[in-house]
Amino acid sequence: MTDPISLLQKAISFAATKHKGQRRADGLTPYFAHVCRVAMILRHKFQVADDETLMAAYLHDVLEDTDTDYDGLAEIFGTRVADYVVALTKNSLLPKSIREKDYLDRLLDAPELVKIAKLADLFDNLSDRVGTPRFAKTADSARRISEAFVPLIKSREGRDALAAVGLLLERSLAD
Repeated sequence: MTDPISLLQKAISFAATKHKGQRRADGLTPYFAHVCRVAMILRHKFQVADDETLMAAYLHDVLEDTDTDYDGLAEIFGTRVADYVVALTKNSLLPKSIREKDYLDRLLDAPELVKIAKLADLFDNLSDRVGTPRFAKTADSARRISEAFVPLIKSREGRDALAAVGLLLERSLAD
């Protein structure tokens, strides 16, 4: 079996390669910075140390934004990591009219650690979009998802993550 550090390194390199040349909405920031920030928030702010969840954080946008498929992820990182990434990915094959509901339903059914990874993604997106035209949509999504998570999250890490997203939303909307 491959050791966890080697798999984490492989996930980081894989995401960096797949997101090469992609930029955030500002047109300047490399997209890979976002996935690194999400993993950093998950590990250091939300205190999640589970290696498979951290790998999923690094890989959370590869299905949605690159030519990567589930089978390729599962072959390299295992089915649990691939399943976590699927839960964190909107299904672009679905019509837009049902895509968001499908996404939220999958997040609600996902393990709590995946929900916390989504909160890390929301935290980074909120932080990154304050004062931009995309902030209102991001804030609405963060509010809707975090409110849906409230009755489902039981761990201290999860409750702390919910509180951090809520506080960031509150502060950002007050500015």
